[in-house]
Amino acid sequence: MVEDKKEKRGRRGRRTKWMEDIARERIKILLNEAEEAAKEGRMEDAERYAQLARAIGMRYNIRLTPFQKRFICKECGAYLVPGVNLHVRISRGKIISTCACGAVTRIHLKKRKKETNQENEQLKK
Repeated sequence: MVEDKKEKRGRRGRRTKWMEDIARERIKILLNEAEEAAKEGRMEDAERYAQLARAIGMRYNIRLTPFQKRFICKECGAYLVPGVNLHVRISRGKIISTCACGAVTRIHLKKRKKETNQENEQLKK
C-alpha cells in the first residue's frame, strides 16, 4: 500500500542539468519568436510567447537573464517593444521605461570609473 502512494507522487527533488538546459533553450526560442511576432505586428502572439517563457522559467526554477527581463512587463506580462507599447527615456543617469499598462521600470546606468594618472600614462605608451 505504501509503495503505491510513492509511485503516484511522481518526480521529486531537483531537476537534472539536461532538463534545465532544455528549458533555457526553449525560453530563448520563445523570446526570439516573440520578437519576430512583434515585428510583424502580431502583439497577441508575442504576449503569449512571453507568458510561456515565464511559465517555463517558473516551472524549472530558472531565472531569466537581466536582458530577457527588460522585454517583459512585470505588471501585465506583455512583450515590450519600444515605440509600440513601451515609452523609453533617459533621465539623471537612469533608463526609465513605461509600459502601456502604466508600469514604470527604472534601470540605473553605471558611472564610468575615473582613470588615475598612472592608468593614463600606461595608455599613452
